[in-house]
Amino acid sequence: MAGTLKREAKRFAQAHWDELVELTCQLIRARTENPPGKESLAARVVQTYLKSLDIPYTLHEKEPERTNIVARVGHPQTKVQEFKGSKVQAAGPSLLVACHLDVVPAGDGWETDPFEPLVKNGRVYGRGATDNKGQMAACMILARFLKEHEPQLQGEFVLIGAADEERGSRLGLEYLLEECGLTADYAVIPDVSYGMKKIDVAEKGALFLEVTSYGRQAHGSRPEEGINAIWNMMDLLQELKTLSFTCTNHPLFTPPTLNLGTIQGGAARNIVPGKCQVGIDIRHLPGESKEGILERVRGIIKRVEEKNPQAHFELKIDSYLEPSSVDADNPLVGLLKRHTESVMGLSPELTGLSGATVTKQLLQKGITAVGFGPGSEKEAHVANESIDIQQLADFVEIMALVCMELLGKRP
Repeated sequence: MAGTLKREAKRFAQAHWDELVELTCQLIRARTENPPGKESLAARVVQTYLKSLDIPYTLHEKEPERTNIVARVGHPQTKVQEFKGSKVQAAGPSLLVACHLDVVPAGDGWETDPFEPLVKNGRVYGRGATDNKGQMAACMILARFLKEHEPQLQGEFVLIGAADEERGSRLGLEYLLEECGLTADYAVIPDVSYGMKKIDVAEKGALFLEVTSYGRQAHGSRPEEGINAIWNMMDLLQELKTLSFTCTNHPLFTPPTLNLGTIQGGAARNIVPGKCQVGIDIRHLPGESKEGILERVRGIIKRVEEKNPQAHFELKIDSYLEPSSVDADNPLVGLLKRHTESVMGLSPELTGLSGATVTKQLLQKGITAVGFGPGSEKEAHVANESIDIQQLADFVEIMALVCMELLGKRP
């Protein structure tokens, strides 16, 4: 039986190769750069496909045209009930797979139109090909496979095309979880692009800070009459580069990092700047506290202010996501490893991610969530972004086997 299903999944993935490519191209053509997002354009592509397969779906918008689409195949989980003196459960577990419909701005350096996809040498090129529209297309093909096998399912497959992932998910998965009642037992987030060679079971903490330097504006020819907020900020930044961490090693992670991401200040070259603002990105390991990091940052600010009485800084926390992890021995990880090995001949290793995905929000809701998917992490957010079509087809095959084992009826 298992061998028959494996052969069937492989045949299905190969038979729908052209459809997979076409869906990826259609999604890329839907311009959903965030900002402004306008994920409704991509959601229409998904709607049309789901309607053709008679797969039920719902649309959810926190703001106009910031569309989330939720499709379901199988049978929803029911609560455990008493039946003739015994506790029974009428349906199996639920597996949520969440992709996102928004993309980062195209930027510069493209050799072709980023929103007119190019299929060449077994790859699809275009903005969003690997982050995350190729994966969305693969999951749509997966939904078709599961719809054709729906009588064999005891649990439920939930496919999400989410909005706003590239800007924090406030209008996307966070909205679905907090305001729309979205829930599941397990989740796979194919937004971690390691070509199915890794499974993300942990993520660093992400602390985003905004620091403002206040000075006094004056004429550029008389700088002694002002206080230069940029010079003072430069002094502070030199000190911040020495920020230390108490936790520097972890078997799943690279070391903690500090990145100066943005700097803004000054109105004109002949004006002493009265204000300068920077954005700082800190990624830390489990075991390190946000409070400890902030205490050390404040200590650095205080030292600079004491050394230069004209310097004055304000520290603001933009956002914070705690480190997260999931039990590596959970059934979902085991299924992903086993079926990836059977399809691709390799066993994915467990890893911790320096970046942040929506697995954090899912874990906070008690959903066992991991990151796993096709593509290369080096392709995301770059010019001439592309994805390998064979990897997308392999992902369909792997996930078809995982879903049928996790959600299928037991003998």
